[in-house]
Amino acid sequence: MRIGNPSRKSRGFTLVEVLVGVLIGLIGTVVIFQVFAVSEGQKRTTTGASDAQQNGVFGLFQIERDIRMAGYGLNYMPLLGCQINGWYEPGNAPIQFKLVPVEIINGAAGAPDRIRLAFGNSDLFMAPAKLIQTMPSPAAVYKVDNRFGFKPGDLVIAAESGRPCTLAQATDTPGTPGNSDNVIHNSGNYKNDEGANVPADYNRPGGLPAPNNISYNAWNPATGTGGRLYNIGAAPTVVTYAIQNDGQGHSTLVAINELTPGIPGQTFALADGVVQLQAQYGYDGNGDGRVPSDATVNENVVLGGADQWANNMPVAATGIDWSRVIAIRLAVTARSITPERPNPATGVCDTTTVFPRWMGAATAALPAGVDLDISLADPVNWRCYRYRTFEVLVPIRNMVWFPQNA
Repeated sequence: MRIGNPSRKSRGFTLVEVLVGVLIGLIGTVVIFQVFAVSEGQKRTTTGASDAQQNGVFGLFQIERDIRMAGYGLNYMPLLGCQINGWYEPGNAPIQFKLVPVEIINGAAGAPDRIRLAFGNSDLFMAPAKLIQTMPSPAAVYKVDNRFGFKPGDLVIAAESGRPCTLAQATDTPGTPGNSDNVIHNSGNYKNDEGANVPADYNRPGGLPAPNNISYNAWNPATGTGGRLYNIGAAPTVVTYAIQNDGQGHSTLVAINELTPGIPGQTFALADGVVQLQAQYGYDGNGDGRVPSDATVNENVVLGGADQWANNMPVAATGIDWSRVIAIRLAVTARSITPERPNPATGVCDTTTVFPRWMGAATAALPAGVDLDISLADPVNWRCYRYRTFEVLVPIRNMVWFPQNA
């Protein structure tokens, strides 16, 4: 028995209706994917700019923090600029650096600079001790007029005007009654403050190899010349900030511990995507404790000249000249981690088409600043990234407060 109206026939969609429905669905899908693509592009742009900003700010913070500490404990003017020779026994490698609060190793042809910073951590801010007996280079004893402030484990620097300086590690400080105090720097082990035997990492058996096995003369009160012994503490800092490229278009801001050469793992990654680092010395020519930000910019410091900013310090610079470097001006450029897509019309990246500029280095000849070459790490694809440049002027406060009669 048939139920319902026998005259009504079952009806479905016609082919035209089906095709119209499919077309509407396809249009909707295209719109959805288009919105997704635009949203993803905006997200990539926002995230990339954020990555560049975070990496740049973090890298700048690390360098700025150490610049503010630079020079701490280096309160002896004749010591500034001295070429330090030493030895790191665990790495079986020499130590060599210039003892100044901040040294800029200028990059060639627009390459990133390297910034080396040094500061001590001696418990006592004290004047250097005078040698009361000429010290032949292999000798393991510095005879000084006063061993106050020296203790086993401290790193000490022997210095004399006109000679390179020598880095060693104090291992004992027994006094010689009625005559002098001794600061001993033997190789092997020594007892630290807790009474434990620990290795003397900075004393090479037999002394430094030639030509760095320097002897130092006893202090002459009449002429004010001779050797002195300076304490920079048990854990001083000598660190170099640099940009390291992996050869595949990726660059990283790193910190290199200069007091532990020859040991793997002493280069520490700080911030990814940092592609440029440039710095200048702020030279206080008139001794008033300030360097105007608009002072003259020179390639090399004009020693004895007016206030100025410069890329290099002359080799002839003395301790007095180095004490007049009271500020550092630097620029850091970081890029986004993820590249942007090429322009669909040309197939070529055009996210960044010109180099950023360092306005702090502007001169009369270059009033708009100096171009920062950001293509060195990735010459092929550098235009596919977004960049942020950060500039800062940092006072070297330990030089601003430096005793000029030290």
